[in-house]
Amino acid sequence: MSGRRSAAAPPVVTASACAAVMIATQIAGKAVRDALFLSNYPISTLPLVLVISAVLSIGAVLVAARWVARYGPARVIPPFFIASGLLLLGEWLLATVTIRIAAVVVYLHVAVISSILISGFWSTINESFDPRTAKRNIGRIAGGATAGGLFGGMIADRVSASLGILWVLPIIAGFHLVCAALLRQLPSHHATARPRSDRPAARADRPPASESGFQVLRRVPYLRNLALVVLLGNAAATLVDFLFKARATQTYATSAELVRFFAIFYTVVSLVTLAVQAGVTRRLIERIGIAPGMAVRPALLSVGGLIVAPFVSLASLGFLRGLEAVVQGSLHRSSYELLFTPVVPGDRRATRTIIDVGADRVGDIVGGVLVRAVILLPAAASGQVLLLLAVAISVLGFLVTRALRPGYVRALEASLINRAKVLELDPGEAHAMPSLMETFSGLDLSMTLDDLKLGDVRRTVLAATANVDEADRKTAALHPPPPDRSARAVDPEVAALVELRSGDARRVRAHLRQLSVVSPVIAGQVTTLLAWDDVTAWASRALARAAPAITGQLIDRLIDPAEDFAVRRRIPRILATCATARACAGLTAALDDQRFEVRFRAAAALASLREREPSLAVDGRSVYAAVLREARVEKGLWENRRLIDDPPPAESTIAGDATLRARSSRSLEYVFTLLSLVLPREPLQISYKGLLTSDVVLRGTSLEYLESVLPRDVWESLNRRLGDLPPGEASRRPPDEVLENLLRSRTSIDLNLDELRKRVGEA
Repeated sequence: MSGRRSAAAPPVVTASACAAVMIATQIAGKAVRDALFLSNYPISTLPLVLVISAVLSIGAVLVAARWVARYGPARVIPPFFIASGLLLLGEWLLATVTIRIAAVVVYLHVAVISSILISGFWSTINESFDPRTAKRNIGRIAGGATAGGLFGGMIADRVSASLGILWVLPIIAGFHLVCAALLRQLPSHHATARPRSDRPAARADRPPASESGFQVLRRVPYLRNLALVVLLGNAAATLVDFLFKARATQTYATSAELVRFFAIFYTVVSLVTLAVQAGVTRRLIERIGIAPGMAVRPALLSVGGLIVAPFVSLASLGFLRGLEAVVQGSLHRSSYELLFTPVVPGDRRATRTIIDVGADRVGDIVGGVLVRAVILLPAAASGQVLLLLAVAISVLGFLVTRALRPGYVRALEASLINRAKVLELDPGEAHAMPSLMETFSGLDLSMTLDDLKLGDVRRTVLAATANVDEADRKTAALHPPPPDRSARAVDPEVAALVELRSGDARRVRAHLRQLSVVSPVIAGQVTTLLAWDDVTAWASRALARAAPAITGQLIDRLIDPAEDFAVRRRIPRILATCATARACAGLTAALDDQRFEVRFRAAAALASLREREPSLAVDGRSVYAAVLREARVEKGLWENRRLIDDPPPAESTIAGDATLRARSSRSLEYVFTLLSLVLPREPLQISYKGLLTSDVVLRGTSLEYLESVLPRDVWESLNRRLGDLPPGEASRRPPDEVLENLLRSRTSIDLNLDELRKRVGEA
C-alpha cells in the first residue's frame, strides 16, 4: 500500500503546483484588469464590457470545446497557456503606448482566456485521476490553487507598489509558461487506456464524431443541471460583484489605490479560503455529500443577500462578496470538480469547457443585462434591487442543486459501463446470471434468462441425465431387480414411499423419473433424498415440478436448523424455479441462517428470481442487515469460506467469469449477490469486477459508486473488507489440506463445521 501511495504522490504534487501557479496568475491578472479598467473608464461602462467579454468567451468556447473533445485537454491546454503568456507580453508593450486601449484588451483577455485555461486545467485533472483518487486528493489540489491565489494577490500588491501596475503583466506571462510545462507532466488514464484489440471498443470513451457538446447536453440531464447551476450562480455573483466594485470605485479614486485595495481584498479572500480548504472542505464533503456541497454557495448568497440588503455599504458588500468567494474557491470548487469526475470522458471533453466558460459567461450576460436595467433606477434603490435579484436567482440555483445527487449516481453507473467497454469487460455479462444459481449435484442446470420456464428446466435436467439413465437401463437389463412384494400395496403413495425408501439408488432414480405427481406426503421423502448424492439430481427435478404446490413445505425445511444440512443447502435451487412472493419471502428469511452456504444459496436463488420476475419485492432492510452481518465477521473467516457444493467453473453468479471468481472470496461474491437484490445489477457487477482488476480508473470508480449508493453504515462496514483486496491479484488464502479432505464426505463435513464453529463461531 505504501508503494502505491508514493507512486501516486508525484502527479498530485505536480497538479497542486500547477494549480497554485495558475490561480496566482488569475488573481494577479484580475487585480490588474479591474484596476486598469476602472481607473480609465467610468463604472457605468463595466456592464457593457462584461457583456462583450461574455460574448467573446462564448465564441472562444465553441472553438476550444471542439479541440478539447477531439484531442483531449492534455494536448490542447498547454499551447493555450503558451499563447496566453505571449499575448500578455504584447499587452504589456501596448500599455506603454496607449494605456486606455491596453486596459480594454487586458480586461477582455483575462475575462475570455483565463476561464478557458482554468476549465482546461480541471479537465486535465479529471482525466488524470479516477473518481476515488480525485475525492481523496481534490482538497490538496484545490488547496494548492488557494495558496496560489494568496501568492498572486501578494505579487499584485508588492509589484504594483514598487515597480508599477504594468510590471505585473510580464510576471504573470512567465507563470503561464510554467503552467504549460507542469501540465505536460500530468498523466492521463483515459488517454493511455487501450483495449486489447482494434475493435470499436477502443473509442468507447469518445463521443460520436457527429455529436457536439450541445447535443451531449441535450442528451444528458445531469450535465444540463450542472450548466444551469453554473449559470445561475455566476449571474447572482455578478450582481453582488458589480455593487462591490461600484462602492470601491466611489471610495478609492486613483488606480494605485484601487489596485492596492483589490490586491489586499483578493489576498485576504485567498488566505481565508486556504484555511477553509485545509481545515473544513474535505471533512464537510464527506459528511454532507458532494451534491449538497454545491448547494452551500446559493444558500449563502440567498441568506446573506437578505441580511445585507438593508445596509448596502462597501464593508457589508465586501463581506458578502468575500464570503461568497471563499465558499466558491473551497467547498464549491471541490464539489464541482468531483461532480465531473464520473462523467464519461467523451461527454466530459465535449461539454466541460461549454459548462465552465460558456454557462459562466451566459451568467455574466444575464447579470450584465440586469445591472444595465437596474442602474437606470434611482441610486438609493438600485443597490437593494440588485441584491434582491441576486437572492431570487440564488434560490433558483439552490433548487437545481437538488437534482445533482441522483444525476451523479447515474453518471457513475454510465462511467462503469463505459470503462468496462474500453477494457473489454462486456457489461452484457451482467445479464448472463443463471436462473438456477446451483448445479444439481454436478449436473449443470444453469440457463440464461430466456430459459426460465419450468418445461425448459425439465428438458435441461433430462438432457444432463440422459447418459446416466442409459447406463441404468443397461444395468437393469443385465441384472433385473428381484420381485418387489410390496408392490401389492393398493395405495400408490405407500408404493411410492417403498420405492423411494428402498435404499437402492437405481430403484429410487427409476421411480423419480416416472413420478408424475408429487403429493405433500411424497414430497417430504423426496426432499430428504436431496441429501443423497447419488439421487439428488433426480429428486431436485421432481421437486422443481411440484415447487409451486409444496413451497411452504420446502421453506419450513430450509429454515429448520435441525434439518440435514445437505438438504437445506440444496433447497434454494428448487425454490429458484418458483417465482412467487412466498418463495421470495422464504429465501429472504434464510439470509439470517447460521450456515454460510445456506445463506449463499438463498441469496443466489433470490437473485435468480429477481432476474426472472423483477416485480417480486425483496425487503431491502433484510438485505442490508445481511450485508452488515457478513461484513462484520472476523477477517480470516471472511477470506477462507468455501462452498461444499461448489459450482463448476462454467457457472457464474455475480462474478461473471471463472477468472474473476478465482480472485474473489466467496464472502465477497455473496455480499455482491445480496446487493444485486436492491441495486441496479449491471453497474454493480462491473463494480465487482472493477475491485478485482488492475485498472485504477475502474477500481476507483467502483469504490466511489458503492459509497454513493450504499447506506452509510453498510458502506463503512464493507469498505473495511474492500480495503483488504489487492487490485488485480488473486486472493491469497492459506491452504488447508485437512479441511479439503474433510469436505469430501458428508459425514466429515458436519464434524468439521462443528469444529470451526467452536473455534471462530458462525457469522
